[in-house]
Amino acid sequence: MKILSRIFCVVLILLGFTLGSCVKTNDLNFEEVEKIALKSWIEKNRPELLDNYQPQGGYYVELIDEGSADSVPLRQSDSWVWYDITCRDLAGNVLLTRSSDLARMQNSYTEYTHYAPYFIYCGEESGAMIEGTYMALRNKLKIGDKEYVARYGTKMRLYLPSSIVGGVYSDGGYEGQYKLDENKPVIVDMEIMGHVINPLAYEDQWIRSFAEVNGGLAPNNDSSQKENSLAERYPVKQGLTRGDESDKKEPILDDKWRLAVDSIAALYINYRYTPKQRLNFDCLGADTMMHKNQTVYNQGKIYGVKSLDEINKEIDDILLERFGEGLDPAEAEPADSVKGLKVWYITRLMDGFIIDTNIAEVKRLVYNDPSISDEDCEALDFDIDNPDNNNYVDAWTYAMPQMRIGCWNVILTGSSNAYGATGVSGSHSTTSSSTNNSNYYDYLNYYNYMNSYYGNGMYNDYYGGYYGGYGYGYGGYGGYGYGDYYNNYYYNSMYYNSLYNNSYTTDTTTSTTTTTEVPAYSPMLFQVFVEEADED
Repeated sequence: MKILSRIFCVVLILLGFTLGSCVKTNDLNFEEVEKIALKSWIEKNRPELLDNYQPQGGYYVELIDEGSADSVPLRQSDSWVWYDITCRDLAGNVLLTRSSDLARMQNSYTEYTHYAPYFIYCGEESGAMIEGTYMALRNKLKIGDKEYVARYGTKMRLYLPSSIVGGVYSDGGYEGQYKLDENKPVIVDMEIMGHVINPLAYEDQWIRSFAEVNGGLAPNNDSSQKENSLAERYPVKQGLTRGDESDKKEPILDDKWRLAVDSIAALYINYRYTPKQRLNFDCLGADTMMHKNQTVYNQGKIYGVKSLDEINKEIDDILLERFGEGLDPAEAEPADSVKGLKVWYITRLMDGFIIDTNIAEVKRLVYNDPSISDEDCEALDFDIDNPDNNNYVDAWTYAMPQMRIGCWNVILTGSSNAYGATGVSGSHSTTSSSTNNSNYYDYLNYYNYMNSYYGNGMYNDYYGGYYGGYGYGYGGYGGYGYGDYYNNYYYNSMYYNSLYNNSYTTDTTTSTTTTTEVPAYSPMLFQVFVEEADED
């Protein structure tokens, strides 16, 4: 393949001499010269694709799989699309990949990276997509004497000139081993894994599906219900009354999921969870799956050799050994009866991938890093008396005061109370370090510092206008339609992670911190164990 790259360069040089003898040098710009050179490369190496030339963009398409014939084409509506992608130069060097296998081959693999398809807006504007890939998804494709449109299951290989690439850059474990030089064509392999018109509706469906296979929603606790009386909308407080001693002993009878706060949609707590209960992540049916095999997460070094059930069992055994099953929530003190909490947590995406944890034994296991010490991981402080002192995701702000001390709980939340419509990009950062590796900052802290600094109203209207028509009509509670409810976080999540220390430091003078990607509109799961904070 390196020979092919040299051939392309030679073609450019020869074209320069040839064209120079026939026309003035300023008659052709670089884009035009590259177009001619790319055609020459195709003629020599893939002549069967000459009839698959796309005049808009000047690129070539190899259609590998037409996709599902009964699925809706992407170009019919503005939507959010899941797609797998690998980018190479003409020599075959990997420039970007979402494949853990290719990442290992390119020596760019990390255990902190969530190797899964992109989830990106694909509508009237290209957004963050490579322009050439956007064209291939949104336009009719000329394949020989026929026309095709991209849809679910479509696989294609694109040969893109640099004019519609705009640079290929990625980070956080997706970057491959090589960087693309300027003004170079790119070969892109793409597979369309799915698309949805309204991601808010989809994540709500995902949340409710997860709750149903893990105990079910308590009566009248489905946030999609339109009308409920005030008494019906307070089932949590019926079981967790903050009153006298007799109220505190009132039992929580089942393992159902309940709204943490009556007025906050898509934020649930399971008070009866213990690590003895295996969380079931296989919650979406074949007709509602995000993408193929979405519920069977088998990427990464650990997950590649063990099933999700196996790794979860090991994690649960660690939790039981360290914390036990916890107290019966009906017998435990409410969190809001003390000044502050110490919080131990595991943060997960809904396919089971662990974003972060401050439990050292779990961190060593899932990130395959024996160098992580207990001193690297400290409990997070949560101030009950002064909530403004807490800089955590909104899900914690609402849910932590509802916890019971000495108990296990699981928080299940939509993206509006987590990382929102933008999510967080994966990245690497390298910093100088000392021999003292005891400093541990949770990523939630910095995100929510920015959240409180910028407020929830400054950038409210980015997606609210587009998706504002989708709502569940919360009536007397101020009209909590999803368009209004989910438009308070676009900018907030962009800075969540400057101090996110999923770091794997050594005794050297530098340490590398990998920020795990959180896709846009990602529901989140927090397994938490809370203790009363020390008086000092």
